[in-house]
Amino acid sequence: MAYALNASVTTLRLDPSITGWVIGAFFYATALHVSAAFAQMSTPPITSSGLNTQISAPMSVGGKTHYDITGGTRIDTNLFHSFGDFSVPNNNIANFLNNTGLVTDNILTRVTSGNASNIFGTIQTTGFGDANLFLMNPAGIIFGPTAALNVGGSATFTTADYVRLTSIDGRAGLFHANPAMPSVLTSAPVAAFGFLDPNPASISLQGSNLEVQPGKSIAVVGGNVTVESGTLGNIANLPPPSTQGKQVYIASVASPGEILAGTLDPAPNINGQSFSELGAIRVEQSIIDTSGAGGGTVLIRGGQFVLSNSTISSKITGPGNLTNGAESLGGGINILASQDVIIQDGSAIETKVTGNTTPGTTYGGVHVNANRITILGIPGSSPESPQITSIKSDTEGSGNAGNIILHATGNIEITNLVNLASISRLNSTGNSGNVELSSAQGNIQITENVFTQVTSQTFNNSSGTTGKVIASAPAGDIVLDGANFFTSASPKSGGGGQVEITAKNLRITNTGLLSADNDSQFKPNGITITLSGELEIAGGFITTSSVNDIPAGDISLNARDIVVTQGTIINSATFASGSGGHLKIVADTLQVRTGAQLSSGSTRAPNRGSLPQNINPSGRGGDITIQTLGPRGSILIDGQGSGIFADTEGIGVGGNISLVAGKSIVVSNGGAISASSTGSNSGDAGKLSINAGQQLDLLDHSSITTTTQSPQANGGDIDIRAIDRVRLVDSTISTSVKGAEGSGGNIFIDPKVVMLEGSNVTSQAVGGAGGNITLVTPLFLADSASLISASSQRGVSGTVTIQSPTSNLSGTVGQLVSKMSPPQVLLQNRCMALAGGEQSTFLLAGRDTLPTEPDGWLNSPVSMEHLTGESTEQASSLKVRSKSLNRLSAMTEKKDNTNILSLRQLTPPGFLVLTFATGSTGCPS
Repeated sequence: MAYALNASVTTLRLDPSITGWVIGAFFYATALHVSAAFAQMSTPPITSSGLNTQISAPMSVGGKTHYDITGGTRIDTNLFHSFGDFSVPNNNIANFLNNTGLVTDNILTRVTSGNASNIFGTIQTTGFGDANLFLMNPAGIIFGPTAALNVGGSATFTTADYVRLTSIDGRAGLFHANPAMPSVLTSAPVAAFGFLDPNPASISLQGSNLEVQPGKSIAVVGGNVTVESGTLGNIANLPPPSTQGKQVYIASVASPGEILAGTLDPAPNINGQSFSELGAIRVEQSIIDTSGAGGGTVLIRGGQFVLSNSTISSKITGPGNLTNGAESLGGGINILASQDVIIQDGSAIETKVTGNTTPGTTYGGVHVNANRITILGIPGSSPESPQITSIKSDTEGSGNAGNIILHATGNIEITNLVNLASISRLNSTGNSGNVELSSAQGNIQITENVFTQVTSQTFNNSSGTTGKVIASAPAGDIVLDGANFFTSASPKSGGGGQVEITAKNLRITNTGLLSADNDSQFKPNGITITLSGELEIAGGFITTSSVNDIPAGDISLNARDIVVTQGTIINSATFASGSGGHLKIVADTLQVRTGAQLSSGSTRAPNRGSLPQNINPSGRGGDITIQTLGPRGSILIDGQGSGIFADTEGIGVGGNISLVAGKSIVVSNGGAISASSTGSNSGDAGKLSINAGQQLDLLDHSSITTTTQSPQANGGDIDIRAIDRVRLVDSTISTSVKGAEGSGGNIFIDPKVVMLEGSNVTSQAVGGAGGNITLVTPLFLADSASLISASSQRGVSGTVTIQSPTSNLSGTVGQLVSKMSPPQVLLQNRCMALAGGEQSTFLLAGRDTLPTEPDGWLNSPVSMEHLTGESTEQASSLKVRSKSLNRLSAMTEKKDNTNILSLRQLTPPGFLVLTFATGSTGCPS
């Protein structure tokens, strides 16, 4: 059941962390004083104020002072009483006696003197069966440590000014606490509790243990509510399986309005006033327990709720009673606050299915709804600590565990060790529930502990289905500092399991983990992250895995910018015959730095947990697909150990890697893109497909490789495409097959320009055929320290094909001409005053000539005047005719307001032409 806060509830008058303590201590001390003075008072603690209410003289019964309360005003099955004072001292009993034997549904009482009710003795009903008892005192109600209830039905204690009864034939009943106000007494059940005073009186339970019959409820509705060192609901241990669950209702208000009975929803009072403020509820060192068959209900509504070193529990011990053929179910635990919910100091909130419940029926669950939710673990606590702040919804039976839902308008903050878990435990047939954290307008932050868990799991031998773990902050950030979000499906489970995160930005640090593990016979949904802003992972982990013949879950990351650093691992792996999951990334930019790795693999399981050992995985490695589209689309892989990897250690084929960038891909400082088959009996390596947009740069010992070690495995192909250039500086593109039979992979490169500086492009094999290398480019450059090779030690070597009209790669050196060029020709019109102070360059490297140095570049001996729109422009003896700048056929682009002129089309084959810079500051002719 969902509950919605009235929109008019905005602020809280009292902070229970301060005022609640003061008020509680004051009333507690006052109550002790009043209780001690009762014996010396001549006025009895219970007096009549009308409605034919009769109180007997005190009697000694069983060593206790006993008061019988009879008479009253009866309207059919409703009985109304009016008291001047109503207090019950220690060792006293206030006994509502039915001396008429008439059937009664409700006993409604009011206190009119203006004095608070101090309950230190027992309130009981006799002869009324399961009639409900209502005590209304607008001056306040205090329960002491010796207070007790012995009533047949439900018990409600309120500091309201009136009780509204359900309408009969359009006529609503009213029972006012003030005798001067006209009451309309009817036989209808209670509908609401009305508050007229702007400062409703408080209700305090100090060390009280209040219990009602199975299936019945305790309700506390007033101003600020304090429960300290007490118990509500079940006082003894877990009730028998057939005992129906109970209900506890607590509502706190701080302004005029109405609270509806049963739902505690706000409503306008008889004056049309709706709550502008709700009150404070504090539960400290106390227990609220509604366990029983069908489960119980805990419903709490206020402005601020603080749970400190306390437990709220509703265990389901068996199936609920049947009503008209339908099973009666408890409502679980619901906490609603217009401001803050604070859960701290080792507090626990839990529902658990423990009995032989109805299969397929969902029981219990925990729902928290507030403006802000704060959950504080005990500082320094660890998983072995005896007390851990937690919210749990488990099943050990055939019924399903309920969901855990934390919803805040603002922030959700979790600090220190906290567990949020829904688990289908050993031998259970029920499903685990979902665990959901959502913030409509704020952030979700989990910090300061590497052991915090947010999880849905099925344990070994559980046949239930695993739920989801969900975090949503569409307008804010999610920070997981050491937190673990994970799902796990056991071998006999019905599968399931998914981690979903939606936010503006997501930051995972300090070994924070997102994981979806699967050991079931059903493919899990994996991990999905959808962000409108940035995903930043520093030293974190995102993983899915398969330990049987079922594929691992997929990983899908969608964000504007993604930055992974500090050894972060994003991995989808198979440890058995199931295939690895698909790693899919869509972003504007992707950066993989400082040892971070994106990977998929068919690998041997690490020696931890229940992972299978000594198994040679046969599943296919998962594919990796990365798209960074649009004008900003770029991929950066930087640093030793950083990279994108598709590996296989078993007989399964390695996964493929596909990278598509709208602008560029840069791999630098030892970064790598690799598909490998590293086992002695492993399958073929995967393929690499790279579309780098404008350009691909491999710099400073970086690499793009496919590698195999197995005797039969073949190398994976590498396909690289770019619009502008592919440039390698001290780097490698290679396919390598070390086995005796495998063939080398093929390499295909297709940009406008290929530049190699101290770099290698190789395809190598041992016994099999070498792979082929194909370069399709209008311009190919390679210095003397670079190597292009397609070879096999014992097999047929591959071929190297360079389809380029302009290339400086040559197998022969032409003879130099004997005639020396006149120096005045080489030096004439040398241009130095060009745009930006940089000289033009014009390298003349014919197929049969050499520059001044083997790897050198020649400065242009050509001068050129800037374009003026004239029909003739001169550059030494070279003339370029154009009517306008934009019609110049060799002009390729503009850069920083400097025009770039390519002379490739103006030179004969065999020349390497760089570019001339021209502009308003160009050289005069």
